[in-house]
Amino acid sequence: MKIKRLVLLKGLVCLRKSGVLLYLYGFFMLIAGIVCIVLTPPFQVADEFNHFMRAIQISKGHIVGIRRDPLTAGGILPSSLINMGQSFNYLKFSPDNKVDLVGLSDAYMTPWSQQTEFVGYANTVFYPPSSYAGVVLGVWCGHALGMRPLATLYICRAINGLICFGLVMIALVLAGPVAPFLAIMLALPMSISLMASTSQDGILLALSALVCAILGRCFNKKDERITKTLILLSGVLLACIAAAKMPYAPLLFLPLCLMVRRGVSVLWPVISCCVGWLLFIGWAILGIRPSITKLAPIGASSCDQLVFVLHHPLRMVITVVEFVLSSFRQLLQEAIGVLGWLDTFFSPTFYYIAEICLTVCFWAMFYSVVRKPQKKNIIYAACVLFLLFASGTGIILALYVNWTPVAATHIDGVQGRYFLPLMLFLPIIVPLFAHQNSDKKNITHRRQGIVLIAQMIACGFMVFSTFSLYTNLSMRFWP
Repeated sequence: MKIKRLVLLKGLVCLRKSGVLLYLYGFFMLIAGIVCIVLTPPFQVADEFNHFMRAIQISKGHIVGIRRDPLTAGGILPSSLINMGQSFNYLKFSPDNKVDLVGLSDAYMTPWSQQTEFVGYANTVFYPPSSYAGVVLGVWCGHALGMRPLATLYICRAINGLICFGLVMIALVLAGPVAPFLAIMLALPMSISLMASTSQDGILLALSALVCAILGRCFNKKDERITKTLILLSGVLLACIAAAKMPYAPLLFLPLCLMVRRGVSVLWPVISCCVGWLLFIGWAILGIRPSITKLAPIGASSCDQLVFVLHHPLRMVITVVEFVLSSFRQLLQEAIGVLGWLDTFFSPTFYYIAEICLTVCFWAMFYSVVRKPQKKNIIYAACVLFLLFASGTGIILALYVNWTPVAATHIDGVQGRYFLPLMLFLPIIVPLFAHQNSDKKNITHRRQGIVLIAQMIACGFMVFSTFSLYTNLSMRFWP
């Protein structure tokens, strides 16, 4: 019996070292990406049309958006593009409506018109070019191949998805024992849908996973040339993430967690942090400030809301706490996967399975290291958690101030997908709980087994997620 267990364990270790699970992730995510690209109708990912228009604007060399007045900002785009995009509005927030195949065919035949007009898309006009690298490349390829707007959209989805999946694969190679948790997070239907669209949120997820893996990789590395390069790269990537969503700005301090390392210089983490802040502030001044508007729903006013908060600070705290307690379950489901315009739900069983897999792989991360943290490490881990908490709170407060009616007892506009990048940074605390001199020899066979089981769970969930995506998207959108 002991011999059989030993043989099985050695076989699993060989399986892990061979990278089979990594290849399986790439295989299943490629299938899932194709499923999302093909079965998701045009512009049926939240705000995809506005993201597509922003990418077209950048592809023409217009990096900074145009603000016409305090309530209107956007760009000059072909007139036919607007009509084509609006022809799919009948699917938004209407779960019973299916794709009109005749209308889809007509939209496909819509050409790029020579006539242009100003189009407002105030909610995406200030996003940085780094968020649309894949989509802009797709627009250029579409123009080079003489494709119409709708065909260009699908090319953009495909290229953006390939870039995102490539970044994720690199992250999983670097991630080590935290790879199963990252793999499940990035195999969630919401993650796949965003990465296989023209939305900037997809690239943010891939970059978040990559930064998490880089920082985790650098914890037990000496200050060699490659390590210094990776530390600086993490600061640049964090600047791209924070520039895309300003409430993520506290994440720019994450490279400082590398200061806990023994016997190495603290200079490079500090430089990385400073580089990130300089790039973030630079885009805030040059890109966001000239194009941001005061557009808000009826009854919402950031100035009036701030005055109310100053006079009733306790009321704001109570509103935020009550919102988190009452909406936590809904936000978690949205983060896992409520697709389309938050109108395409999965079965309750799917959400329970996803939550169980995430929980198991999250705790498995801590069994993969030798847990002998020093007091300083615990303090740094608490600081990392505080930065994630500050970013999450910043998202809620930003929408409370800018998007919620003054003095309201609820908060509007908060969506679960906004918290996915923050969840991807959770594995950063794992190396902080490891002994500085820990290596693979110190890891027990039991812990190796737990990590391998987590990898198997992640792989199984990818298959389950791909099948569920195909089933749900087919039933929701197609006759």
